[in-house]
Amino acid sequence: MLDWLLKRKLSPMAEALATEYPLVAAGQGGILSGTHVASHLGWRPIEALAVGDMALTFDHGMQPIVDIHRETLLLTSGAPNPLTCPVYIPQDALNNRAPLWVMPNQGILIESDLACDGQGDPFVVVPACALEGYRGIRRAEPETRLEIVVPRFAQDEVIYLEAGLLGFSVSPRDLLSFDTSAQPDLYRVLQPETARELVIDMITEESVWATTLPMGPGGHGAAEYAAMV
Repeated sequence: MLDWLLKRKLSPMAEALATEYPLVAAGQGGILSGTHVASHLGWRPIEALAVGDMALTFDHGMQPIVDIHRETLLLTSGAPNPLTCPVYIPQDALNNRAPLWVMPNQGILIESDLACDGQGDPFVVVPACALEGYRGIRRAEPETRLEIVVPRFAQDEVIYLEAGLLGFSVSPRDLLSFDTSAQPDLYRVLQPETARELVIDMITEESVWATTLPMGPGGHGAAEYAAMV
């Protein structure tokens, strides 16, 4: 592990991976319509869910949806707004069977030994915007009209999106005064800068790992995911 940490320190990767948009904290978030959610009725498009429907959660099994926030955003021409430009997550980047878009402040639960080293827990929630550059994740506007859906539960939960991606859902509260440090420790929600540092470490580790594996038919290991130094 010290080897790749040294490589990270000596390489310009952190500067090269500077995000084009400012980071935002994980908050209300939002998932674009068309994304499938694991529910008591099977895999359902998120826009088809209603209050009272049951969704499969990461820690508490099937839980009823107590509120659903729906919003339509019309994107204007010109420079993208950093608060509304969605994050595109390619197929298989985070165990998702299909590509999907989420809002930049959508929390994503990830598992990493690096998080365990730094935070004492391998599972942490990061804002989607902090994942830019990891396995092809990037900002991308799919169209000019965005249909955003935010399911909420009685407490903070994590739900399954497109098979294996883990989306964080905050319980109904005054989101204008949302303070992750004041919430119960159901999930460890990282601040944007801490989350970005973790993601850069994850990219660096995969890059070093990929270049040390024997060459196969597809190149060095998971080269399609690795950001090469």
